Parts: sequence; structure tokens; C-alpha cells
Amino acid sequence: MVLGLEDVEFLPEPEEPRMLSAIDPEAPGYPAEAYGLPSDLDPGGWKKADAARPARPPLILPWGLWVIIILLAVLLVTQNLLTSYIEELIPNSEWAYEETGIRDLNSIGLTGAGVRVCLVDTGIDMSHPDLAGVNLVAFRDFIHGTEGDPHDNDATHSHGTMMTGILAAQGSFTGAAPGIELIVAAALGADGSSGNENVVADAIEWCWLEQQAHIISLSLGGKPDFVTELGTRTEQAVVDALDNGVFVVAAAGNHGGAGQDYPDVSVPANIDDVIAVGAVHRNRTLWSESSAGATTLADGSTRFTPDQKPEVVAPGVMIHSTFVSTELGATWSRSDGTSDATVFVTGALALILERHRDHAALQPAAVGDRAPIDLVKQALAESCDPSPLMQDEHHLRYGYGVLNATSWLEEVEVRLATST
Repeated sequence: MVLGLEDVEFLPEPEEPRMLSAIDPEAPGYPAEAYGLPSDLDPGGWKKADAARPARPPLILPWGLWVIIILLAVLLVTQNLLTSYIEELIPNSEWAYEETGIRDLNSIGLTGAGVRVCLVDTGIDMSHPDLAGVNLVAFRDFIHGTEGDPHDNDATHSHGTMMTGILAAQGSFTGAAPGIELIVAAALGADGSSGNENVVADAIEWCWLEQQAHIISLSLGGKPDFVTELGTRTEQAVVDALDNGVFVVAAAGNHGGAGQDYPDVSVPANIDDVIAVGAVHRNRTLWSESSAGATTLADGSTRFTPDQKPEVVAPGVMIHSTFVSTELGATWSRSDGTSDATVFVTGALALILERHRDHAALQPAAVGDRAPIDLVKQALAESCDPSPLMQDEHHLRYGYGVLNATSWLEEVEVRLATST
């Protein structure tokens, strides 16, 4: 007869009880005294001997599984604390400030103090701790027609809040010009558009006419239309700002990829005397979506230095900045685009103006006098770090090269010294 394991008993050997032999349950086995037990036990008394049966170990989970269970429990209990700790480890963009020379200018005490910068964007969420120290002097929402009560219309991407962080954050990281007097015009809605160009135009006019901004930063833009002559409301608002000595820095646009049909950098970056900004990676290679400029305008005229487009490129890929989420609260996130690059140039310009804003050569003699803007732009063209891929002084996507804030300041100072 063939027996299964469930049909047998395990018989310990008398000399070595730890050794077990499988036997028929009906077999009497060794006598009880062979195991040192009383002889009057029944023939099956051997079953009471030590180690007659192997002990079944208690159920023990693998230690790795216990570790996972404990970690999950801790995560549930301390989710907010862990989130804050993990966010401290998120890669930052300090490299962008260092490689553009912005930190060199910060190291000599320049913070943008006294310079009024107006960001025209989706707004600002001041609940982020890194923005608590920002000197916000004015806020107006042109989408909803409200003033005061700062907020960001872009609850999904916090675009305006992220741009503010790059420029003026003071916390887990420091923005390019944390000492500026910040003006925020919320002229873009949740979808990143205004829905009406009059909204953006009104915001630009408010920045310089009512708030006396020295710099207007526009991380926005639209498709240039070579059929329509220059003269739309937004373009005219920018022209008026320039004629009144206000610097305008604008995104070149994110339309440089394959299949894009944009004929030029975005509006209003395509306007003469505006500083149009493209984007590069950390290794200074061009971001594929950064828009290209055109050599000629709609009327057939040619662009000349320092107004060839774009004028400059700056870090715009894998940029980390302040972000506010309804689910996670105040946190940090990453973005790519010429919007980010624009703010680095804006910050560098604010540092330069802090040092020389009151110089006579940077004061327009009258409305329409753009000599101060031309001086600063010429210095920019001369100071950029050229890319090895540039065969000429200007490249239709790299501009005059990569932002070098230290060299830009030096070039401005050379021109100011020779202007007196």
C-alpha cells in the first residue's frame, strides 16, 4: 500500500530524537522506556517523547514586508511632514543663477532694490512661504476687474507664481532680484490666455503709466501676423512704454518645434527695442521649442543690431520654482519654456538698473527718446556668451548668445563712462 504524507507518523530515533522516521500510524514504534519514559505507558507512549514531532514555527512575515507596512503607516500619519522633507530634496535651479552670472551680481550686494518690476502674467499666490518676503507694492486682476487680494488665476500650473519665484523668492531658494518692488498684473486666465488683447494692453499701460514700472516682464505672447500691420492694442501699449523709457522683456515664444508655422518670434517680443528671450538647456544647447526670429519685417525692412530677434537666450528647461496646489499646498514644481528664460533676463536687468538707474545716460531726454534702451541693448548684444553653433554675430534662434549678467553690467558701465 502506498501512503501519502498525511497518512504517516514521524517516529523519533531513541539515540537521536531529532532524527525522525516516517512510519505507519498503526505501528507500535519503540517502547516508551527507550525514550526514558515509564514502562507502563501504552505502546503508543513514545509519541509523548521530546521532539517526537517537529515543532511548527509561528507564522512570521518576512522582515522586509514588516518594514513596508511600518513605512506605509508612518506615511499616512505624517504625510504633510514627509512631503515637506521630500520637497527639500527636489533638484533646484541654482545652476541657472550661477551660470548666467546673476549670483556674481548678488554677491556684490545687488538685489534689485529700488527697481520697480511689473510682471504681466496669471497673478501671484502669496501663500507660498518662499514669497512671504516679497515686496509686492501693487496687484490688479484685469481678467476679473479686481484690485488688491493677490491671487493666481492659474490654479493648475501656478504660472505667475512660478515666474515670481524665479525673480524674487526668498526662502528655500533665492530669486534673481529679491529686493525689487514687485508689481503684478494678472492679465491671463486659467488657460494661460487673456481672451481679449485689450486686457493685456490695459495691464501694460497700468504697469508704466500708473505704477511707474522701470521694467515690464512679459512671459506671454501671440502669433505674429505679417498680414496685419503693426498697430494692435497690445503692440501699441508696448510702444508707448518704450517711448517713455520703460524696458520691456518678452518671451520669444514656444513655437520652434517641427511643424510650427510661426513666421517670427511672438508678439510683442517681435517689436524693436523689446528684449526677446529664447530658452536653452543647462548645457546651453537650444531648447527645441524656442522660437526663431525673422530677418525681415512685414514691410520688407531688415532688422539690425541690437534689435535682431531674439536678442538673447537664457536657462528655460527644468527650472524649479514656487508652486501652489490645492491638493498639496505650497510646494515646488518644474517648468520649461521661454517664459522662465524671460524672467532670468528681467532679474539680471533689475540688478543692472539698481546700480545705474539714476545715471544721466539712462534718463530719456523726452518722450520717444529710446537712447537709454538702445545703450543697454547694445551692451547686451556685446556681452552674451556665443554658442559654438553660431557662425555669425547673431543667430535666428540663439540671438547674440547666452545671458552673461556680469559681462552685461560691465558693458553697460563702459558705455556709461564714455557717454559723459
